[in-house]
Amino acid sequence: MKKTLIEEAKQHLRRLKMNDMADNLDQALTNAGKNREGHLTFLASLVKKQVDATNNRSFERRIKKAGFPEMLTFENFDWNFQPGLNIEYIKNLGQLDFIEKRQPVLILGKTGVGKGHLATAFGIRACKYGYRVAFYRAQDLLRQLYASLAYDTTDKIISELIRHDLLILVGLGYIRPKSEYPSLLFDLVNACRKRLSLIITSAISFEEWGQIMGNSSITNAIVDRLFDHAALINIRSGRSYRTEGPHAPNLNPEDSVSN
Repeated sequence: MKKTLIEEAKQHLRRLKMNDMADNLDQALTNAGKNREGHLTFLASLVKKQVDATNNRSFERRIKKAGFPEMLTFENFDWNFQPGLNIEYIKNLGQLDFIEKRQPVLILGKTGVGKGHLATAFGIRACKYGYRVAFYRAQDLLRQLYASLAYDTTDKIISELIRHDLLILVGLGYIRPKSEYPSLLFDLVNACRKRLSLIITSAISFEEWGQIMGNSSITNAIVDRLFDHAALINIRSGRSYRTEGPHAPNLNPEDSVSN
């Protein structure tokens, strides 16, 4: 009789799409008997397993949809390598209040100092807390928007982008500009304003954006909108992981000669 009731309970749970509760029911009953758990404790433990499993799957789906190239987090960021960073400031931003405020975050610094790592870490944490995130290399997204001009689908793409809670653009400055890029970037930034949060990383100063993009007047308008209420992380004096980090290539031929 007991076995029949257990199997019937599992069947009902699976019908309700609570497969994790069904899978854990036998073990939960065994643990409850060993530990002399009350009914409420037993039920709470079983429900928690279902909730945790559901949350993990949702997190994995958000990570996949976001398009992160690597799982770079705050936990695997080498804080000691960049002692000049304002760690408390970054940790406060890591509470993600800027997403609720629709606030832009600008991360500046020379190549290899960890701008992309921090941007990705913000995005992965946002996914963990249920936010919808999209991650792009700036060059790739601008190229996509440029291609959409031929099909008159630019507005559609931007409308899809602003459905997210957080949009991350890395490497603004490392682009081969076309004359349409400044206007496209302006339209994107303007659409994001007060609708979602935008994280942008750049290895060049804002003063240089106009030179790179080829249109100073539109670029200045973009900067004005970003700086209106942006949070700024500046790693200008930081060291480069790529040239000085533990996995940097050995550029000294004498050091590579074996004794």
